[in-house]
Amino acid sequence: MEFKELLITYWSQVTLLLLAIASLIFYFIKRHFDNKSKKIEINHSIYQQNRLSAVNRFFENYAKAELMWNHIAIYDILSRKMSPKEIDQIIFPPLNDLKKNLWELKIYFEDSDYMNYKLIVDNVESINGKLSELYFDYNSQITDTTKSNDFYLTRRKILNENNKILSNLCNVLKETFRS
Repeated sequence: MEFKELLITYWSQVTLLLLAIASLIFYFIKRHFDNKSKKIEINHSIYQQNRLSAVNRFFENYAKAELMWNHIAIYDILSRKMSPKEIDQIIFPPLNDLKKNLWELKIYFEDSDYMNYKLIVDNVESINGKLSELYFDYNSQITDTTKSNDFYLTRRKILNENNKILSNLCNVLKETFRS
């Protein structure tokens, strides 16, 4: 039997065989694209989870830094009752954790959003700058009480500014993760 006769005689079986082969090909193509889209979805989900974890850690580290600034014994520092090493052991661990977390946020946010987090950290560091400025001011005309009051006013102003920025960030995050 020739090929032509074979096709004429068994045309319905050949058609079914071709349809089965085509169905298998389309099935595997569909599976490939489904797997690819599932990978993209999983990667996006992991990315969003890591992003949210980084933001949560930032808020935790910021809260620790703010708590440290609110409970630090400023008068004792300015009246030199604490050594510089003791002061550094109190101040720098929360600030360093906050800076490390800031670098992590750089991975997950565009520069425009990242700048808000950076501004918060810069503000917290400026509190340390104010403390250093007052600590190393050896002007005998200015009392430790005046220096303490100056520090408290600066700290309150900066922390209030940070609270406004944090409120805006929270609103943006709610909108981002709500949808």
